Amino acid sequence: MGKSITGILHIQGWWKVTHIEEENNRLHLYLFCMRKTTNCPRCKKRTKIGYDTQPVRTILHTTIGTQLVFLHIAPRRFICSCTPDKPFREKLSGVSGARSTTERFDQELMQHLSGQAFKTITGKLGLTYPSQRLRLTEAVDPLVPRWDLVSSLSEIHLGMDGHHVVNKRFVETITEVKQGIPLGILPNNKKITIQEALASCPKDLADRIKSVTVDMDDGAIAAIRNIFPKSLIVIDHFHVIQDANHRLDEARRIEQEAINFERGKRARAKLDIPCKLMRMAKEHLKPYEQVTLSVLLVRYPRLKMWYDCKEQVRGIYTAQNREEAEKQLHVIINTMLCSDDISLTFWGKSLKYYKEEILNYFAYRTTNAYTEGLNVRCKLVQRISSGFRNVDVYIRKAMLVLLPLSVAITGTVYINNYPLPLS
Repeated sequence: MGKSITGILHIQGWWKVTHIEEENNRLHLYLFCMRKTTNCPRCKKRTKIGYDTQPVRTILHTTIGTQLVFLHIAPRRFICSCTPDKPFREKLSGVSGARSTTERFDQELMQHLSGQAFKTITGKLGLTYPSQRLRLTEAVDPLVPRWDLVSSLSEIHLGMDGHHVVNKRFVETITEVKQGIPLGILPNNKKITIQEALASCPKDLADRIKSVTVDMDDGAIAAIRNIFPKSLIVIDHFHVIQDANHRLDEARRIEQEAINFERGKRARAKLDIPCKLMRMAKEHLKPYEQVTLSVLLVRYPRLKMWYDCKEQVRGIYTAQNREEAEKQLHVIINTMLCSDDISLTFWGKSLKYYKEEILNYFAYRTTNAYTEGLNVRCKLVQRISSGFRNVDVYIRKAMLVLLPLSVAITGTVYINNYPLPLS
């Protein structure tokens, strides 16, 4: 019966359960080692010369429902003929050094961390935050992108996008956008960090990278050009349209403030030009909203010019091919550069600067939609944990959510649907 219990609970080694005690939500198993010999750590030979028995150790092994399973083991010390004056303690299978948890529980802890906050796990399992952080740091190593996950692909299309963590600090997410594979999260979005991460890509994979989709980040674009000179750099069309909406909203705000200043204090209420109608796509507006927008554009000619430019930029991505899109973009840029509005001229110069990267979209039509979706999941990790102060801990916890445990945890494979360490 005792041997059956050890098999069910995956207790490694030749252990026998002598008796069991139950206390509140805790289950205590007292184990006895049936093997009479052990391996000497010095000469690697087996010895059966016993020396003494050390005090009982209490080790957290696993959970059964809401109950915590603790193992009570009395380690033995032996003597080997190679050094008879130096006794050594036998190594407990499945336990690293003097830890109070088994390797099985450490694997279960990663499952808990992938969906719960540190504080919640402390309340349930009684494991302190430093202990959880130590095990998380050892299990997950996200500092180098997981290029092995895309080694079987004939064509690789990377996506890179950053998101905020804490104190004006951003991290950079790297993915394969065509197949939807997360590769890693970099600790910051600096050019040198991105360049070092991309330089870690094996040469055979680098030759297969056809495109890299990024936002309007000059540092990231320069790093990609240095490491992957043959790859196409694509500026995600979402960021191009987002930039257009931001510029339109800024023009609306300036127009609104200028009109309110002219009206002065005699006006009963300040003018408020609605921004939602201008930011929304024209085809998504309801009939009465289209009428309201038409009235606004007739009343404010300057805003109409900005709105028309924004819609023309959106219309670029409806083109059938690159040649057609290039003609449309050329007309838009010339219109902006010939405008009397200095802000519109600056926008035209920006589009001219990123012209090739914008048009590269039509080569493979890749977008960063998958990468943006991963950033939303990373934000969920932040909300569950009530924010992070340590960016490295945040990256490791996010990788547990983005990747299966068998991939995220360093050196593990699935055995019977349960991740176990490789021998």
